[in-house]
Amino acid sequence: MGETADVVLVGLGAAGGVAAHVLTSAGLTVHAVEAGEWLHNEDFRADEVDGSFYDNVRGRKFRQETPTWIRPDGRTQLATASPIGQMVNAVGGSSLHFAGWSRRFQPDDFRTRSVTLNRYGTRAVSDDCTIADWPVTYAELEPYYTKTENLIGISGVAHHVAGTSPAAAGNPFEGVRAGQYPLPPMRSFAFGAKFADAARSLGYHPYPPPVAILSDDFDGRPGCRYCGWCLGQACRYGSKSSTLVTAIPKALATGRLVVHSGKRVTKVLVDGDRAVGVRYVGADGSASTIEAAVVMLGAYTFENVRLLFLSRDAGNPDGLGNRRGQLGLNFISRQAVEVSGFFPGENLHLVDGPAGQAMCIDDLNGDNFDHRGLDFVRGGTVAVENELTPIRAAKSLPPWIPRWGSDYKQFLLRHWSAIGGLRAMPEALPYRGNELGMDWTSREEGPQGLPRLSVRYSMRDNERRMRAFLAERMLELTRKMGAAASWRGDLGFNVLSAHDVGGARMGRDPATSVVDEYGRVHDFANLYVLGGATFPTATGINPTLTIQALAWRTADHVAAGQ
Repeated sequence: MGETADVVLVGLGAAGGVAAHVLTSAGLTVHAVEAGEWLHNEDFRADEVDGSFYDNVRGRKFRQETPTWIRPDGRTQLATASPIGQMVNAVGGSSLHFAGWSRRFQPDDFRTRSVTLNRYGTRAVSDDCTIADWPVTYAELEPYYTKTENLIGISGVAHHVAGTSPAAAGNPFEGVRAGQYPLPPMRSFAFGAKFADAARSLGYHPYPPPVAILSDDFDGRPGCRYCGWCLGQACRYGSKSSTLVTAIPKALATGRLVVHSGKRVTKVLVDGDRAVGVRYVGADGSASTIEAAVVMLGAYTFENVRLLFLSRDAGNPDGLGNRRGQLGLNFISRQAVEVSGFFPGENLHLVDGPAGQAMCIDDLNGDNFDHRGLDFVRGGTVAVENELTPIRAAKSLPPWIPRWGSDYKQFLLRHWSAIGGLRAMPEALPYRGNELGMDWTSREEGPQGLPRLSVRYSMRDNERRMRAFLAERMLELTRKMGAAASWRGDLGFNVLSAHDVGGARMGRDPATSVVDEYGRVHDFANLYVLGGATFPTATGINPTLTIQALAWRTADHVAAGQ
C-alpha cells in the first residue's frame, strides 16, 4: 500500500466537504481524492461561456462519461444529458455552481410510503412502484440540518421555530426547527413580488426559499453583491456558501485533511467484509493507493454507483454492495416543468440578482394538498427565480417567435426583459425497471477508458399526470400575474437531471437496500456512501441540504466509532 489515513474520502464536493470538516474536527486524518482541479475565487469570472460550469471545459469529464441510455424499447444511445455538468470536476463539486437553494425536506417526505398509502390506499400507486419510507426521520436529521446551516451560512426565514408561535413569514409546511437561520433572507425582487401577490390571491403561501448565499457578511466572507452571475457560475467573492469556502478551509485548518486533487479513484479495495483503501490514478497515468480504516464515497450519484460496480472482485463478482442484487435499483431522475409569461411593456428586472433570490410555494408539493380525484400522488414546488443572463435571454422566447432572422432580433431587442418564467420541481417516484447498471461494452472517452454506466429509465403515468397538473396551475398563476400570453415548456423528459438520486438505497433490510441508515454498505463494516444515491425517494425539494445533513450524521457516526 501507499499512503495511510483514518478515512479516505472519494470526492470533495457538497457531501465530502462537510464530512471532511466533521471528521477532522473529531481528530481523524482524512485523505480526500478529488478527480477535479482545485480552484479559488480569483479563478472564477462572470462569463456565460468560458466561466460557466455547464458547458465549458470543467464539464468535460462528465460529458466524456455520459451514460448509455437503454430505452424502453431496448434501443441504446448515449443518454440525453442535461448540460449541467453533474460531475463538476473541481474541489467543492456542485456546490460551486448550484443556485444555492438549501431547503430541508418536510417531515412527511421521510414517510412517503406510509403517508400515501394510509391516506389514499394501496391502489394509489402502481404495482411496479417501489415507494418506501426512509430509515431516518425528520426529527433525527433536524440537529444535522441546523449544524449544516450554521456552518456554511444559510440565508432564510423560518416559520416554525421550537418554543415559539408560528411566524407569518416563511414556509408553513416546514417542520419544526431548533432555531432561526443564521442570516436573514435575500432581499425581495420585482418578479418575485408579482408572483407572491398572485399566489396569495389564489390561496397559496409564498415564501423566499433559504439559500446558501450570504445576505450579509458572515464568518469572514462578504454578503452577496447581487451581481446576477450565480447559477452555473462559481462566486468570485466567496458569497455563495460552497464547501470550497466553508467546510473545506475549516478542515484544512486542523492540519488533518490531505487533498489529492486531479486524481481519480478507479477501485475500492476490500478484504473480506472490510474495505481497506482505494486505488487512484493521477493525470499522468501513474497509479497509487491509500490505505484507510474507513472508506467513504462522496461523489455524485452516477460515480458513486459506478465505482461500486467497478470495484467487483472474486468475492463480489457483481460489485460491492450487490450480493442481493440491489445495487443500481430505484434510480430517480427529476425533470423540471417550466411555464413562461409575456408581460409586454414591462421591465421585470431579472438581471438584478442571483437565481437563489427566489419566491416559491409548497402548497402543491408532496402531500400538502388533497389528491383524491386527481389520479396521481405527490407534487412539487412551484417558484420564480431572479437572474437572466444574455444567452438565456436570447433563448427565452414565445413559441410563435422565430429562432433566427429579423423578426427574432426585433422581438429580442424590444421585449427581452418582459418574459418571466415559473418552474416546478416535481417529485418522481421510484419504479422497478428504472435503474443504473454497467455497460461493459462501451468505454468512456476519458484517459482511463473506464466502462460507462448504463441507465434504464422511463416516465410513468403518475409523473405525466403530476407534471400536467403543475403546468396548468402555473399557467393559472401567470395569468393572475397579468401576463398577456403564457405557454408551457416541453413536458417530456431527459434521462438525466440536476437531481439524480437512488441506485444505492438506504434501508434497514439488506434484502431491499444497499446501505443502512448511516450510509454504510450492508456487506461491509467500514464502507460508506454519501449523497443522493442513498435516497429512497426524491421529494419535490432540492436535495443538497439533506445530502449535507446526512453526510454530517454519517461522519459523526464514524468518528464516534473510531
